[in-house]
Amino acid sequence: MNKYQVLLQQTGLKQTRQRTIMLDVLYNSKGPLSAEDLFGLIKKRGVSMSLSTVYRILESFTDKGLVTALTLETSKQVLYEVAHAHHGHHLICISCSKVIHVEGCPLENYEAKLAQKYRFKIDDHTLNFYGYCEQCSTG
Repeated sequence: MNKYQVLLQQTGLKQTRQRTIMLDVLYNSKGPLSAEDLFGLIKKRGVSMSLSTVYRILESFTDKGLVTALTLETSKQVLYEVAHAHHGHHLICISCSKVIHVEGCPLENYEAKLAQKYRFKIDDHTLNFYGYCEQCSTG
């Protein structure tokens, strides 16, 4: 059993060729992908799959915690990436839309203080930094 079959089994999702291929593409990408990018990469592999199927599978992966969705505020585009084991944040280039995942969270202590002060149970937070990547800031 390969790692994708194990992941699908652990999350209660039926193992299909399409799901396995999508996991492989996502795990081997260098960064987050849009559904359209994912669709194009799958097509390049010679696999027949509709864009609506890609969206349905992404939705099920997101619901099961296999994938996280990131909405770029500058373009409202949604990108998908493999869910990371540890909480982190993103650096997003407003010129080329490059996304860099940053492991770790400097807000853990602040979040705990807010929760205590306001008697509020915080489930999650998102922090994205917008600016220019090295290539765009020097070009």
